[in-house]
Amino acid sequence: MITVENVSQLILRHRASLPEVPIELIGPAADRLFREIATPIRPVKLATDRFGVFRVLEKMGADVRFEPWAKTKNSLACIILNLPREKARLAMRLHEASARLAPGGRLFLAGANRAGIKSSPRVLDQFFFRVEKRDSARHCTLFEASDTRSGKPFEPNDYEHRWTLDVPGASVQIASLPGVFAHGRLDLGSALLLDSLQALQPSGRILDFACGAGVIGLALLATGASGEVTLLDDSALALECAGRSLEINGLRANRLASDGLSEANGRYDWIVSNPPFHQGVNNDLDVARAFFRDAGTFLAENGRICVVFNRHLPYGRWLRESFNRVEILAQNREFTVLSARNKQ
Repeated sequence: MITVENVSQLILRHRASLPEVPIELIGPAADRLFREIATPIRPVKLATDRFGVFRVLEKMGADVRFEPWAKTKNSLACIILNLPREKARLAMRLHEASARLAPGGRLFLAGANRAGIKSSPRVLDQFFFRVEKRDSARHCTLFEASDTRSGKPFEPNDYEHRWTLDVPGASVQIASLPGVFAHGRLDLGSALLLDSLQALQPSGRILDFACGAGVIGLALLATGASGEVTLLDDSALALECAGRSLEINGLRANRLASDGLSEANGRYDWIVSNPPFHQGVNNDLDVARAFFRDAGTFLAENGRICVVFNRHLPYGRWLRESFNRVEILAQNREFTVLSARNKQ
């Protein structure tokens, strides 16, 4: 049985007061909320940019889309939005939602208190004249907004930030959007990993796991990595950025939406990664644990995995549980870069 998460339970408290019109649920939890609020005259459609959530809801029979933002411009009478983790992403989501609401439409915004929901009225006020707190329960809060402020139409390109990544012998243009890891900058962990990869010169089939905007994979391509590069991420927003970055630089790579390694296929000569350890506002290491456990099954006979991580995380121990040849390539006060090979 799939547990209904706290934010969804708060929304369910107001099921009877939701308008009897079609509803779009954006950024939903992987639970049965959509079933609980649907009626014959109140069908519920869902949209998520998380592939793992998409797969769960799809298997439950939900009418769900996997996309970075709505590709259709149809107007809606009611939208329920789960609070995204990043405030900049919240502004982008609210801009999109307000632009899609029909006259008289209503938006409900729900989220956990520790995720910052209590400060969201300041952002809601940018797009709506009327903002009302509806409820608080289970350490979550629900707001309702209506009467949209007239403004310019939602255009994703307005939120894109381009920056330059300098690597030996090349400069790479990276396109990023709010919500993508290390938005608009090179994070210190990836910088340390890139320094280590420069000496190793990966080639063959290369998998950039949890690629984000594609920084690692694009850097390898720009510096002459030969073979086939695959950029993998759970986030539709990240894969959108990776695609834009590839196009800007005239580079080619595969893009793969995947919950962990669930959609990966074949074997790779190299797997490179700055693995995630956050799910929402929580430190959730399950994705990384599964990655280290399963990565060896996707490596070629002489394949190699190369990862960077915060030194306080247990990733080194997990690597040594799955690989018998693990070496430290670089480390500083914050990060460690490890290389590991298949057990022989």
